[in-house]
Amino acid sequence: MQAIVIAVVTVLAGTAGARLLRCLHQQLSWAALLGSLMRLPDPTPPPVKVAAVDDFAPRRSHRYGTLLVDVESRLPLDAWDSREGEPVTGWLRAHPQVSTVCRDGSAVHRGAITAASPAIVQVSDRFHLWQGLGRKVYEVVAAHRRCLPDPAAHTTAPRHLGGRTAARVRRNHTEVHRLLAQGMALRAIARHLDLDLDRNVIRRLARTDTWQQAAPVWPQRVGILTPYQGHLHRRWSEGEHNVAALFRELAARGFGGSEATVRLYVTRHRDALDTGLPPPAPARSAFEVSRLLMRRPDHLTEDQRVFVKDLLQRCPELHTVHQLIRAFATVFDTQHPARLDDWIRRTRICGIPQLRSFAAGLLDDLDAVTAAVTLPYSSGVAEGRITDLKMIKRQMAGRAGIRLLRKRVLLVAHSRRTPPQDITEDLWTINAHENLV
Repeated sequence: MQAIVIAVVTVLAGTAGARLLRCLHQQLSWAALLGSLMRLPDPTPPPVKVAAVDDFAPRRSHRYGTLLVDVESRLPLDAWDSREGEPVTGWLRAHPQVSTVCRDGSAVHRGAITAASPAIVQVSDRFHLWQGLGRKVYEVVAAHRRCLPDPAAHTTAPRHLGGRTAARVRRNHTEVHRLLAQGMALRAIARHLDLDLDRNVIRRLARTDTWQQAAPVWPQRVGILTPYQGHLHRRWSEGEHNVAALFRELAARGFGGSEATVRLYVTRHRDALDTGLPPPAPARSAFEVSRLLMRRPDHLTEDQRVFVKDLLQRCPELHTVHQLIRAFATVFDTQHPARLDDWIRRTRICGIPQLRSFAAGLLDDLDAVTAAVTLPYSSGVAEGRITDLKMIKRQMAGRAGIRLLRKRVLLVAHSRRTPPQDITEDLWTINAHENLV
């Protein structure tokens, strides 16, 4: 029974633990459980050689904490309710066997590790490096919005090829302008034509010089079929008009909708399909375009590859950015520090200020970035433990302080590897005089 109580107090802590123990006929208050939990000794970690440090926000505010994790065993080591450098420096001085520390680009952590010992090898986190490059790529794309394709450019120009919709728009446009030339008002034109048209439609026909400008454009709403429209249009133009066969082809490509969805699309857009009108280019934001540029080419869909290829042909600056992105990824894939030096040199003379700024940041932290290229360590283990910490805080309705969070993060992580009975004697030695059970 003692092992069960220890497991409950470690995993559930206060009120939830007390409710569970009542079901097991053990009457312990939440305060007694928390008191027992805080008196448990910290688990002894294995010898630490490689550590990772990262900060986190324990509350919905601008207050931050710091977490230290053993990279090799993936066990948390310590936590503080601050992201200042002094606690990190003190902990590293107390553990001189630590030879390597992984961190993000924080100048505070860099200075704290250097103050503890200049001999410690600092490793910049690869994820944060890639994330930093992504922010700069977004800034470049946002500065070149003029290069992004206009979805309307793919919709109105081909309307003159024919089709029932194009013929109707052309006929209505001609008639409206003929009556306008005779001096008729819009209301009178609507009554004279006896058309089932909204007055706003007649106003749009009246305000446009050519019928192509008034032609209805493709809907821009993104739907389940949107990623597969390009393939559907290509197959239709090749002569495949069997909806069931088209549906099977789309399903093989990952389409999760039904055959009825494909049939409805074909019915509604039969004119465009018959006249060879391509599907609309989706209206993409600068953020979406930057993500496409950062993604590996073999992870793009066929339509995304066509979009990226067209964009890079239209904008030389983005073509240069894309080349540098792929070269930066190659540096870490091949783990050659010489390629990193070459990449920084190319970026500093590329003429793109956002990327030059990123390269300057790499030069300022070159030793840690080079270690990230050559060493297998990263701060990913710290990110995972921070996720555990936030989950534990949510379990306690967000009211746990850093001392309780620290204790539970350490104990929960070690309990996943250590059977509860291994620490039974410690708990019952501490609480024997209180007669809690």
